[in-house]
Amino acid sequence: MENNQQGIFINGKAQIVEMLQYMTAPEREKLLKNIRARNAQLADELMQKSVSFNDFLSLDDRDLQLVLNYIQAPILGVALKALKRDDQRRILVVCDRPYAEEAFKVMNTPLSNEARDVKRACEKVSSVISALVKRGNISLY
Repeated sequence: MENNQQGIFINGKAQIVEMLQYMTAPEREKLLKNIRARNAQLADELMQKSVSFNDFLSLDDRDLQLVLNYIQAPILGVALKALKRDDQRRILVVCDRPYAEEAFKVMNTPLSNEARDVKRACEKVSSVISALVKRGNISLY
């Protein structure tokens, strides 16, 4: 009874963003489509905020190249440390040879604070993907 009178703050956007990050692509697409029917702006905002580094792997080669145009090779090299060997190889194959060689060199270099740097690099990649989605240059779904 007390909670109803005082009110409880629930951050619905944050909860939906968190849910979207764990959903499969078809599930996210369906949820965002239903939200878009009522509020297109909210659906766009939720999609942009829910972009994660894992979405990088779901991009096709053309979209991967577009994202890589906005990321420096050393940053990509650090971000690739977060991926499995096969996923690293897939992304490096899409890159131009000199770019891929530089990223590969950084990827295999030990860092003093590797966990922090990998997290930052992954966030940079996610922010580039989000910006490109916002502009309509790439689509995740």
